Amino acid sequence: MKITDFKHAGLMQALSDKHQVLLDIIGYKPLHYVDIPVHGNIGDLLIMQGTLAFFDKYGLVPKVSAPAFAYDQQWIEPGDVIVFHGGGNFGDLYSEYGMQPLREQVVSNNLGSRIIVLPQTIHFSSPEKQLRSARLFRTHPDVHICVRDQNSYEIAQAFSDHVYLLPDMAHQLYPVNAEVVTGMAGSLLIKRTDDEKSIQQDTARFGTVTMTDWPQLVGQREWHIDRFRRAMHVMHKLGMGWLGNRLLADLWAGYANKLVSNAIRLFSSYELIVTDRLHGHILACLMDKPSIVLDNSYGKNSRYVSAWTLDSDLVSLQQA
Repeated sequence: MKITDFKHAGLMQALSDKHQVLLDIIGYKPLHYVDIPVHGNIGDLLIMQGTLAFFDKYGLVPKVSAPAFAYDQQWIEPGDVIVFHGGGNFGDLYSEYGMQPLREQVVSNNLGSRIIVLPQTIHFSSPEKQLRSARLFRTHPDVHICVRDQNSYEIAQAFSDHVYLLPDMAHQLYPVNAEVVTGMAGSLLIKRTDDEKSIQQDTARFGTVTMTDWPQLVGQREWHIDRFRRAMHVMHKLGMGWLGNRLLADLWAGYANKLVSNAIRLFSSYELIVTDRLHGHILACLMDKPSIVLDNSYGKNSRYVSAWTLDSDLVSLQQA
């Protein structure tokens, strides 16, 4: 590691250490890990890997790990702790995928269980939906919401009295060691193509740039991912969801690790990462690799960098 990188390494370790507060919140009661990502978004897979690493570090073994589409609230028993996956889906941006509705249903139907939302970015495009959701969350006496930036922290105050400002769970993976690549190319641009894509930016100023995004990186392996989803769907519909998740969740985590490893291998071939993907930036940080961060459509990236990583010698935040 270069001498100038020691500040970065210390910062990354400090971010990982901040998650220790979760141990007191979760405790050692039976836990459900809900809304695990079964898709090809490398960012969500990094969050899942970091969460599982945290569980493993402290000897926490979930009773069940399940995606939102294959989770049954009837599995919840008195005293169980419900731990929701972190990320950027708290709000109405991805409501069609069912994550926020599921959280609201669990909050409404399980007033006797502690409910924990791992570090999220909160974003509602509709003030009416935000108000309705906040009122619903307030009916539960034991909801704990972890958020990744100051703006989300302020929003979350309306949802619960138990709000925590914490970095993304992927920081549990630090350091990510990769094979040393000789003759690295210039810059890799990881640029969103979905609803969160940034406004048009001039990337020519970053030198020679190779451009891609998570879907292109996953490529034809999306077919394998779809097989996992279908198998979980089928077993859930047949009333065998508990068994299905017990059998398939670990297998899926292993396959997800291969997808993340491919991203790490790609990043290893470049000197600089330029990205409007939050986890393009976080992965670069985990690998002690310089990154230039472009904002996403609603400011998630700049808020995160300002909260946690801007003090690193290896991080630069570019405004539009």
